[in-house]
Amino acid sequence: MQNNSYLWRLYLVSTVLLLFGLGIGYKLFHLQFIDGDKYRKIAQEKTLKSFIVSPVRGNIFSEDGSLLATSTTKYDIFFDSKTVPNRIFSSEIKSLSNELSKYLGKDQINWHKYLTDSRNNNNRYLTIIKNVDKDKVDDFKKLPIFKYGSIKGGLIIEKKIKREYPLGKVAERTIGYEKTDSNGNYWGVGLEHAYGSLLRGKNGKMTKRKISNGQWKVLESNLNKSPVDGLDINTTLNTYMQDIVHDYLLEQTEKFEANHSTAVLMEVKTGKIKAISNFARTEKGKYFEKLNYALGESIEPGSTFKLMTMIAALEDQVIDTLQMIDTENGELDFYGFKVRDSRKGGYGQINAMDIFRLSSNTGMVKIISEAYKNQSEKFVNRLFNMGLNNSLNMEIKGEPSPKIPHPLDSSWNGLSLPWMSYGYGVSLTPLQILSFYNAVANDGIMVKPTFLESSNKLGSLNTDTFKSQIINPKICSKETLSIVRKMLYDVVHHKNGTAKNIKSNNIKIAGKTGTAQVGYGTDKVDYISSFVGYFPADKPKYSCIIVINKPNKNKGYYGSDVAAPVFKRIAEKISSRSPTIEKYNYSEMIKKVEISQKESLKSINIDS
Repeated sequence: MQNNSYLWRLYLVSTVLLLFGLGIGYKLFHLQFIDGDKYRKIAQEKTLKSFIVSPVRGNIFSEDGSLLATSTTKYDIFFDSKTVPNRIFSSEIKSLSNELSKYLGKDQINWHKYLTDSRNNNNRYLTIIKNVDKDKVDDFKKLPIFKYGSIKGGLIIEKKIKREYPLGKVAERTIGYEKTDSNGNYWGVGLEHAYGSLLRGKNGKMTKRKISNGQWKVLESNLNKSPVDGLDINTTLNTYMQDIVHDYLLEQTEKFEANHSTAVLMEVKTGKIKAISNFARTEKGKYFEKLNYALGESIEPGSTFKLMTMIAALEDQVIDTLQMIDTENGELDFYGFKVRDSRKGGYGQINAMDIFRLSSNTGMVKIISEAYKNQSEKFVNRLFNMGLNNSLNMEIKGEPSPKIPHPLDSSWNGLSLPWMSYGYGVSLTPLQILSFYNAVANDGIMVKPTFLESSNKLGSLNTDTFKSQIINPKICSKETLSIVRKMLYDVVHHKNGTAKNIKSNNIKIAGKTGTAQVGYGTDKVDYISSFVGYFPADKPKYSCIIVINKPNKNKGYYGSDVAAPVFKRIAEKISSRSPTIEKYNYSEMIKKVEISQKESLKSINIDS
C-alpha cells in the first residue's frame, strides 16, 4: 500500500515536471521561432536608435561676396575606455596621457589618472575636449589608443553645428534666424526664415548604440540616410552701402533720441534692396534691431503721400500746374476739424507746383476736396489703379496690408477725402511708400523689392538667378511723370522747397519731406519725420526712404531737419564711390562646412 502511494506521488511529480518542461520548451520554441523577431526588435530598439543627422545649412552672402550667415562645425571628443582591449590599454595609456598633456595642458600624471579612473569606474563617456575644429580632430585620431578608432580605440567624436553672423548687429533683423519648435515646425524671422526652404537642406539619419549611463555611441558607417546640404543664397545686400546706411541712421536716431527708425536703400531698375537698417530705443537709451519696421510697421505717411495725391489729380485732369489755389489764411475747417499749414497765415494764392514744393496742406486739401467732392470714389479708384492698395507680398513675413479707405467702407465720412489728400487716414509701410517713389524714378514701372540675387549648391558653380518682378507696368502717364519728377526735384533745389537744406553740390537729389503727427487730438502729440526720394535726380540709380519715429520734440521733428539730412549723407557717400560689384563664386569663398512679427481728429496742423 505504501509502495503504491509512493509510486502515485512519483508519477504525479514526474507528470508535473514533464508538463512544466513541455511548457518551458513550448515557450522557448514560441520565443525563438514565433515571437523571436518581435522580441529581437524590442531588444534592438532598447540598444540601437536612429538619430537625425542635420545637413549643412546654406550660407547667406551679400552681393559683394561677404558672408552674412554661415554654419560652422565644431566637434566634441569623448573616450569609451571599456571598448579598448586590455593589451592596448596597458601598453599605450602612458603614451596617450603624455600626448594629451602636450595638446591640452595638464600634466601627464593627471591625464593618466583621469583615463585610468574612468576605466575602473566604468565611465564610457569621458570628456576629453569640446568645441574643437576639424583639423584638431584629425590630430586626435593619430594619438595612441585613439588611432584604433571607435571600437578598439574607444574614440567618440560628435559633431555639432553653430550658426554665426559675421556682421554682428548690422542688418541683424533682416538677416534674421530660423528655429524649430517641439513639433519640428520651423519658425523665425528675416532672410533665414524667408528662404529657409532653400537654406535648410534635408535631414539624414544615423544609428547609435546605447552604452552605460544613458549615453549613446555612434556606430561608424551606419548612416541610414545621408543628409542633403542646403543651398547657398546670394542676396542683394551690399556691405559697403549697408555700413553707410547703418551708421548714418543710427547717428541721427541717437542725436534726436527717437523711439525707433528705419532706412531702406533700393536699386531703381531692379528693386534690389542694397541696404536696410532698423533701430529701436531701449529703456537705457541704447539702440538695437528689435523689429523690421521697414517691412512690418504701417504708418500714416503724412506729406509723403502728397505725391500719390498729386498724380491722381493730374491723371484725372482736375488740376493744372499753373492753376492758382487760395490757401486762405493757412487754415481750413471741416465739420469743426482743422487743417493747417506749417506756416502761420498760410501762403496766399499759389499754384500746384508751389503747393507741392511748400508742402501746403490747405492747398492740397482744397484741390482734392473741391475736385472730388461728388466723386470721391473716382479719386480712390485712381489710387487703387496705381496699386497702392496691394501688398508687396514680400518673402520676409510680417507685411501688413495697405489701408486705403474707400467710399463704400462703413467708416467713410466727411473727413475721409480731405484727410487722405495729405496722408492721414491711410496706412502704408515704409517699404510700400518707397516702392511707389521708386516707380516714379523708374519711368512709371513698379518693381517688387527683393533681397534675393541667386542661389546655388554649396561649392557649386551652377547658379539659379532670380529676375526682377514687375508688379505694375505703368502707374501713370509719361506726362504726369514728367510733372511730378519736376516737383520732387524742386522740393530740394527750389528756393521755396521744404528740403532745400539738403541741396548738394555733389549729387542731384529729388524727393519729398514728411512730418506726420502721431496721437493728434490727444494731450501727447508726437511726430514721424521722413524723407523719401531718389538720386541722381536726372538719372535715377537708387531710391531711399528715411523714417525716424517720435524724435525728441525739443531737439526737432520736421522731416526736413530730422530725416532729410540722413538721406543727403547717404546719397553723397554712395555717389562718391560707385562700387564695382564683381560676380563672385560665393560658395568657394569659404571652406565647405562639414556636418557637421479713428483717433480724435480735432487738429492736424504740422506737415511738411
